[in-house]
Amino acid sequence: MIKLNLGCGSVRPNGWINTDSSLNANIQRIPFLGEMFTKAFGKVQYSSSNFIYMNLNKKWRYADNSVDVVYASHLFEHLTLKSADIFLKEAFRTLKPNGILRIVVPDLYVLAKKYIADYESGNFDSKSTDYFLWAINMHREGQYGNPNFFKKVVYELQGYPHQHKFMYDNKSLATKVKSYGFKEIEFFSYGVSKNIEDIHLLEGTQESYLSVYLECKK
Repeated sequence: MIKLNLGCGSVRPNGWINTDSSLNANIQRIPFLGEMFTKAFGKVQYSSSNFIYMNLNKKWRYADNSVDVVYASHLFEHLTLKSADIFLKEAFRTLKPNGILRIVVPDLYVLAKKYIADYESGNFDSKSTDYFLWAINMHREGQYGNPNFFKKVVYELQGYPHQHKFMYDNKSLATKVKSYGFKEIEFFSYGVSKNIEDIHLLEGTQESYLSVYLECKK
């Protein structure tokens, strides 16, 4: 089976093709230089090199009808509308008939509902605002501090700021994937899937975000 874990970050289970395009992930593969880069920029040090480079802004390297599962967690909201278009077209093209697409994104509806509930409860404080702005991650001023020239160059190469380009909820995400031809759209919870037996390798046991968990078929 060909199972793609796109934008894998540090989650790189065996049995999956784990892909990442970040500068940090790729530099860490270089002895000594990778360690220096990680320390200099305070980056997460990955425990596994089990991944390949893949640029999702271009046509994927996989043939038509060749992929069994496409999985992307907290990646899709970072794509521009143009990149999201490429992503869904390529996912549909490469998946086998009845192949599975699972997308996990922050849930705008639940986050907004929580913010309003806090506001109306009488217990509203700055933490409620801070959490909402952190969760939607759009246009946060000073997110990366005041970097020096070298860091600015690296950040430019890395594509910072890594802010969300769009936000979704159950309805908007379902409408979007349906418009690209996907069918049998269902929603699940963290670590639960009807179609992906080893979902626990990707999502574990503890959720850290209020998210949409959408699965659909080609």
